[in-house]
Amino acid sequence: MTMRAGLAAMRALTRESFVHLDRLGTLLRDGVAASFDKHGLAGQCVGLGSLFKVHFTAHPVTDYRSVYPGQSERRKLDAFHKGLLGRGVLSASYGLFALSTPMTEEDARAILRAIDDTLGDIARQF
Repeated sequence: MTMRAGLAAMRALTRESFVHLDRLGTLLRDGVAASFDKHGLAGQCVGLGSLFKVHFTAHPVTDYRSVYPGQSERRKLDAFHKGLLGRGVLSASYGLFALSTPMTEEDARAILRAIDDTLGDIARQF
């Protein structure tokens, strides 16, 4: 059954699906970067296609050592994760997001509003 489900999912991923996910991913990554700037927080958003990850650092993200969060970054990531949960957005506790094909631009903008509000809270808190 799982193999059939996997095959059905692969067949549903068309060129248009990938274009759609790329567009949503770009919208969110750009929006998160703008939100970091707006709130004066050190941070960046990296990723490709349907995946993106939020880092509370201004240092270049080049390898796993450069993204390992220190104590301050861990506190911000924890507040970020909990703030998003309180706003109805689920992400990994370490800042990773995965988009899916049923998501609309309206969904992406709702996620972005929750991220912006949460980053605003963090900027006031830390």
